[in-house]
Amino acid sequence: MKKPTFFKIGILVILLTTLSFQSLAQNYVPFTPRYNQDLKGDIRLIGNNILGPSNNPFNDNTVYNHNVDMRYIDIDGDASTFNSTSADLEIPNPGCYKIVHAGLYWGAVTNGNDPITNVKFKGPTGGYNDVVGTIIYEANGVATGSSYPYSCYADVTSIVTNLTANLGTYTVGNVSTAQGRTDTFDPYNGTGYSAGWSLFIVFEDPTLPGKSVTSFDGFSSINSSVNVDIPVSGFRTVPAPIPVRANFAFAALEGDSPIQNDRLILNGVTLSAVDRPANNFFNSSVTQLSALPVNNRVPNSSNTLGFDTGVMVVPNPGNTVIGNGDTTATIRMESNQDQYFVYFCAFAVDIIEPNIVLTKIVEDDLGNDIGGQSIGLGQPLNYIIGFNNTGNDDANNLIIRDILPINIIFNYPADLGILPPGVTVVSYTPATREIVFSIDNSIVEQGDPVTEIRIHAQVVDSCNQLADACSNIVNNQAFATYSGVTNPFFVISDDPSLNSNTGCLITPQATNFLVDLDCEFTENVILCGDSVQLTAANGYDSYSWSTSPTGTPVIGTTQTITVTAIGTYYVHNTAIAPCQSIDQTFVVTNFGGTTLTNPVIPYADEVVTCPNDGKLLPNIFLCGANDFTLIETQITDATSIIWEQLDEGGCTPVTDPDCANENSACTWNQVGTGPDFIANSAGQFRLTLNYEGGCFSEFYFNVYQNVLNPTVTSSDIICTTPGSITVGGVPNGYEYSLDGITYQTSNTFVITVPNTYTVYIRQVGVPTNPCIFTVPDVIIRDRDFTVSINVTQPLCYGDKGSINLAANDVEPQYFFSIYDGATLVNSVGPIMASD
Repeated sequence: MKKPTFFKIGILVILLTTLSFQSLAQNYVPFTPRYNQDLKGDIRLIGNNILGPSNNPFNDNTVYNHNVDMRYIDIDGDASTFNSTSADLEIPNPGCYKIVHAGLYWGAVTNGNDPITNVKFKGPTGGYNDVVGTIIYEANGVATGSSYPYSCYADVTSIVTNLTANLGTYTVGNVSTAQGRTDTFDPYNGTGYSAGWSLFIVFEDPTLPGKSVTSFDGFSSINSSVNVDIPVSGFRTVPAPIPVRANFAFAALEGDSPIQNDRLILNGVTLSAVDRPANNFFNSSVTQLSALPVNNRVPNSSNTLGFDTGVMVVPNPGNTVIGNGDTTATIRMESNQDQYFVYFCAFAVDIIEPNIVLTKIVEDDLGNDIGGQSIGLGQPLNYIIGFNNTGNDDANNLIIRDILPINIIFNYPADLGILPPGVTVVSYTPATREIVFSIDNSIVEQGDPVTEIRIHAQVVDSCNQLADACSNIVNNQAFATYSGVTNPFFVISDDPSLNSNTGCLITPQATNFLVDLDCEFTENVILCGDSVQLTAANGYDSYSWSTSPTGTPVIGTTQTITVTAIGTYYVHNTAIAPCQSIDQTFVVTNFGGTTLTNPVIPYADEVVTCPNDGKLLPNIFLCGANDFTLIETQITDATSIIWEQLDEGGCTPVTDPDCANENSACTWNQVGTGPDFIANSAGQFRLTLNYEGGCFSEFYFNVYQNVLNPTVTSSDIICTTPGSITVGGVPNGYEYSLDGITYQTSNTFVITVPNTYTVYIRQVGVPTNPCIFTVPDVIIRDRDFTVSINVTQPLCYGDKGSINLAANDVEPQYFFSIYDGATLVNSVGPIMASD
């Protein structure tokens, strides 16, 4: 899923130094975006200094770093590091987050002898990782005042997200930096030494508002004569009167506590916090959103001797700093006294966006959630796609794409059922099992109730349909694509569904496991010529072939082997858990060595014998215009399988209907290829199996059809009103049943018990083998009337709140009334809309 950028601001890591004012301030590296994303979540920044007089906390806030003999802090007890410090990462809702970006920044006022790009990095679990960063800026021997600063960056997202636990203590070591006390230098150096690191975290949390997050890096030297503006654009904040909230993070070097007149300005307003004065923003401290001391770091100095890092809430009273509907902003760094280096900045601001919560669960026919449970072959499944908009903007052009599992049976459109109002099918592709729905904007506005799409399916009932790897796992997932109305630039593409709507990040699919599969995978293979290829099922991790069921000797380890002799061959297919390993057996015989049976016979409604030659002829009877028979031959050894239909006007018909037309003068038209064929129309058919070496076999069958096409309309049980099932599209002369035993002449049934019903239709007065038409899976639910209430409180004095009511599980028309005690406040109805 790729999201566009709507806020081009980011976290700010600033190098401050007390450099000589004789140095020339300038913009060495222009600022460019490093990360930008719109998401529901927020940012965090942790870090620590890595130079000081000792490993102990330093708490004298009157001291300048150039008056201190700065030495490596090394707290980890690890011989592989010459310096190291730590800080803890905390996220406020630890059960409902996902880290999507982790950027590690480090730098020093003056580098040491070690490579500046190489550091060590470890998280709450596991050991150190050797990280090689990219250089943002390096002085390369060119002094800026008395300093030779550098800054580096590394994307450590993959390291952080692969940790067993990624909340807790992070440690960084081997940051290259000079050491010493510079006020004793000749000539005098009032800058001092300072070094440190910062870990910038972006995380998702669906319980938080939508935010636009962008980070930049570059490198600028700033003093009283040169200030830097960073313009940002492309976002849209929330509309009036909602407060615009933003978080700002930063880190800095050489921000001595006693030196003032360094400022950070947003949209012309000087920023400050309880622990960061407006006129001494960079004051050698580590801060957090709450403005309380950050003690979960080692060492936890109150004076970090020239290093600042933290995250703050942007003060925005009355939206005077960042306004409603703003699309641009300017960050400004300036100073009247200090000189400092800026190399990283970022910002996270609330934005307006729709948020479609898409769920996909699986139920049994009684409505019980069976996600994650074990199921069996042939078991019915009901997939429920739920969606609603929990954002602060209406959704536009919502498309839901659902890919059904390969190991289920789904008959389109019969298994789709009745779609809710506002939902239409755009397309269904049988080859990929992908069904696409279009959703009307009217049902995905802010605060609309959850809408559900119900899809009926059935697990395959044959072991031979489960040979490929992971066929024992039945996964289903849907994807949503949509944009905003007020914010049309906000576009979501293929956002995956979740297996429930709890508001937290969870496994995004409906999953079941097939168990107790006692399947035997045996194939008959014809040897026609000198050799034949045997191919095992797809997708397994490894294969082991043998001529013995014990697996010894091993005669091959590839998916396909070539054999030249008849006999029985065995292959063990190994899968990675939780997928299931299987054994396959291939019985190789000479062509003509066995009697070949017509593979259509198992699917025939009757099999007749031709009196002329004694050949068997299968007949298939289709009951209804939409009826069909799926013929699955399970033939895998043929090089090609061709299905043909007779052009009955092209040759003389047979005189006996129990015999196939094998006249060589007849014309046969190809209607299919492959081992499976759907018989859905009347005619005379031929199946040809071709083998390696030129051998072939031909089989014939006939299909007859009654084109009756019954339809069913149903209504659920609502409160005390019974449901109903009504059959349509059937002429006179038919009778109806719900159990296949007791029939009635009326085409309407009154339903008082919720269940999944099958309707049976048959002709009256046909006692022997009548064509029984069925309409399966008519689901009647017992719907209990409920009301959803969404209350919006007034934000300011004199404003008005609102109450949104939604009637659930009842049919229109609707009447709504709101009372204050016994006094009617407002009413509306009758209306068609449910909210």
